[in-house]
Amino acid sequence: MASKDENIEKLIEETEKLEKKWADIGVDLFQPGAIKEIKIAKILGHSWISSKHDADACDSNDYSIKYEYLSGSEGGAGQIDRFFKDDPNDKKQHDSHLKSMDRVKRNKCFYLIFNSATMKTDILRIYELPTSVIEEEISRQLANSNNTISHVSFNENFCKKNGKLIWEK
Repeated sequence: MASKDENIEKLIEETEKLEKKWADIGVDLFQPGAIKEIKIAKILGHSWISSKHDADACDSNDYSIKYEYLSGSEGGAGQIDRFFKDDPNDKKQHDSHLKSMDRVKRNKCFYLIFNSATMKTDILRIYELPTSVIEEEISRQLANSNNTISHVSFNENFCKKNGKLIWEK
């Protein structure tokens, strides 16, 4: 029986081989969320966008039509990080708010993905939500927050109430 160290060495070798294969097609295996986003894009028929400063995917025929994927483990919530609360009296904070909201408005719609808690690439359900619903909920959560910068989350009950289930394993 192989020792733990031998198993680790073998896994490192296998990971390096996989990293090379992904790099050969232009994907950084260790970019956070990349593999899961690629899998989701394949399920939905979208094209994955590799830039972390853009949406997660776009329409396969029209790059200007963008989509955002938010994912969480089953029983948890999908989350968008670093949203700024609006303060029209503070130009810097107001501009930061507008910039963070642009990350919402650029998308045709949002997809909330719920995966297995033990295997992040095991996609269980995908909900489609209109951008306007996401925008309203972000505004509501920011208004109720005491923080200038907040993370905004959406659980599965929110998805069931405000979106539609479009894919299930």
